[in-house]
Amino acid sequence: MDRKKFVRDICKDNMLLIYGFIQVIFLAVLRKYYLLTVYQTVAAYLFVCLCGVIVLKFVRNKAVQNIYLLMWSSFHGIIILGFLTQGTFYLTLTQINKVQIVNLFLGFLLYWIFYLISGKGQTAVAVGNLVIAVMGITNHYLMRFRGAPFQISDLKAAKTAGNVFLNYDYMPDLYMLFTVIDLFVWYKLIKQEYQKRELKKRQIPDAIVTVAAVFACIPLVNGTYQKIYSETGQFSKDSYLAELLADAEGKTESYPEGYSAENAKKILQDFNSQAPEKQETVSTAKQMPNIVVIMNEAFSDLRVLGEIETDQPFLEYWDSLEENCIKGWANVSVFGGTTANSEYEFLSSDATALYQNPVIPYNNYFEQTDVYQSMVSVLKDQGYETTAFHPYLSSGWNRTQVYRAMQFDHIIFSEDLEQPLDTIRLYTSDEGDYTYIRQYFDQKEKNTPQFFFNVTMQNHSGYTYDGDNFKTTVHLRGDAAGKFPQAEQYLSLIRESDKALKGLLEYFENYEEPVVVVIFGDHQPKLEEEFYSYVTGITRDQWDLTQQRKQYKTPLLIWHNYAAGSENIGDISLNYLAPLLLQDTGLNMSDYQHYVLGQYEEFPVINSVGIVDANGNVHVRGSEEFTERTREMQILVYAHTVEKIW
Repeated sequence: MDRKKFVRDICKDNMLLIYGFIQVIFLAVLRKYYLLTVYQTVAAYLFVCLCGVIVLKFVRNKAVQNIYLLMWSSFHGIIILGFLTQGTFYLTLTQINKVQIVNLFLGFLLYWIFYLISGKGQTAVAVGNLVIAVMGITNHYLMRFRGAPFQISDLKAAKTAGNVFLNYDYMPDLYMLFTVIDLFVWYKLIKQEYQKRELKKRQIPDAIVTVAAVFACIPLVNGTYQKIYSETGQFSKDSYLAELLADAEGKTESYPEGYSAENAKKILQDFNSQAPEKQETVSTAKQMPNIVVIMNEAFSDLRVLGEIETDQPFLEYWDSLEENCIKGWANVSVFGGTTANSEYEFLSSDATALYQNPVIPYNNYFEQTDVYQSMVSVLKDQGYETTAFHPYLSSGWNRTQVYRAMQFDHIIFSEDLEQPLDTIRLYTSDEGDYTYIRQYFDQKEKNTPQFFFNVTMQNHSGYTYDGDNFKTTVHLRGDAAGKFPQAEQYLSLIRESDKALKGLLEYFENYEEPVVVVIFGDHQPKLEEEFYSYVTGITRDQWDLTQQRKQYKTPLLIWHNYAAGSENIGDISLNYLAPLLLQDTGLNMSDYQHYVLGQYEEFPVINSVGIVDANGNVHVRGSEEFTERTREMQILVYAHTVEKIW
């Protein structure tokens, strides 16, 4: 017997099984050296491969073999999708939960639909793998740029994404190349297996599986999957398809328990009838200051995460500010992107965490809105001229429609500028932005108080720019030296923001009218994953709740050009900031803002992590304690923004 021929024939006849076991070894190596999975995942895939041996070698029914090949391919595709989305995949056979089961079923359903359409297993695997590759690569880039995978709400934000599409680095990494190659090799091997077993007639097992799939899809109609997902709280590591389905089902508006317009009005009436007498507006100029609110794009102090050693300070001026200012930490609800939600929380005094499902209110609730009560209308009613300024395209986040509904007197985007402003990298610099503010206030009508709302662009992701319009000036020291170029570029941008802020506040120090300047960051940036591990000493998936909360904190400053008290208020969520500002300046607030401020002492933070009460206790979003303690506020948020009953 020719041994070489014998071995060659064995390998040829069992190539799919051999490759499956090679994948098991690869998963084990990843676990040992890179901690990208868990041993239970290796065991789960080994179990699938062993089942493959049994089915392909001992089960004689070709239809059953074909169906198992499809199941195996979908399982393989789900693992690849998990790796591309989060860099890992968790599946524990002994502790498998409802979401993981739903996720595996959805993966099989994806391939099965293509099988029913084409009638060929190899075609189903080809198209299924292609869909997995597209979804995975999309998520891989989104995770790199903003730290979150694709969600249904991104469809409405397509214009915003298009505005900044060319400003990122799309060079594929080895991780992406290996997974895509794996999908292709898997298809070629599956194709050979199907060609051995191709049937001329569709078999009864096909019909049985189809009927089972139809019954399994019934929960799609009543939202059961969305409920299952919310119960377990898994996120992307092992259940991206289930998460996406839950997200899609959640787009059908779900109101909080006890909601009605009458109930919402009663809550406000009861609160205001028992609350202390509201302050009255005083007409003197000293008590009607100009208000400049700057939501600085991706502005943050990364020292909140852990110790960072650099060759020069990057927030030197910020750290020096002590007189006539209130400092604290803005606790935001987003990380790495979705700027519009931080903007919305400040202007509306609503907390996005109070919605039943993830939303971007600017996209979801303002399409048919003509008038909306916000910080803008409250100040207009007191004689303020109001201006919104964003030195970038007007198409982002539906801002034009939102600003009109909020009744800004003047709305200014980059298209409206007569002269271009100074840029850093590809965006208007903070210095260019603040130069425009200075020019605006030089020309404004005297004794007419101005509310000027500004969203900057300088620090927008990504942080891989390699052109002539910006050079890295802040470098990490010690063991981190030279390892994290994105973090160093980001810190260099923050240094430029700090210098620009110094020039702006020095201008307003000598301004002849009273001015209050508020500045906060909309979110922290998404940088190298290894940077977070270096700063904290552990990977992000090992962070406890305390460390997770730090990722949602940005610096907050309320500065006055007149004599005022100074204090550090610690943590505050953005929904409280406008009422607090009105209280600080002695201005009137709406009944709703008055109610919101009344909740501030009870729980000063409401964000996507959860609520923090006055004693520092954290109740995570989705918990019974969170739901019960915020029920009234949930009702009022829906009345305010979804129904717009006032």
